[in-house]
Amino acid sequence: METVTLTVAVQTSAGATAFRVWWLDLRRSHPDRPAGILAVFREVDGAGVFLSGGRAIECRYEGAEADALLITLNKANLSTLSLEKRVTQKCQADGKLGAGAITGSPD
Repeated sequence: METVTLTVAVQTSAGATAFRVWWLDLRRSHPDRPAGILAVFREVDGAGVFLSGGRAIECRYEGAEADALLITLNKANLSTLSLEKRVTQKCQADGKLGAGAITGSPD
C-alpha cells in the first residue's frame, strides 16, 4: 500500500501526517453534470492501516480541469506509476494535499 507522509501535519489535527487514498471517484462529463474527480485521503497508522475516526483530506477537480486529468490518467502507463500515486502527486503539485514523501508499493 502506498502512503503519503506529509512534511507538515494538517491543521485539523496536530500530528496527523500519514494518509493514503481511501476513496477515488472519477466522473466523466455528462449533459446533466460536469466531469469531476474526488480523492479522499484518510489517516493511517505507521503500518498504513486506516485509523477508526481518523482525519480525512479531500482533493477535488471539476469541469474542464477534471476532463483533462481524466484523459491523462486514462492514457497513463500504470505499470510504471500507480493510479493512486499519480493522483497523490497531482494533488500535492496543485497544493490540495501537503508536501511529503510517498512510500510503499501498490496493492
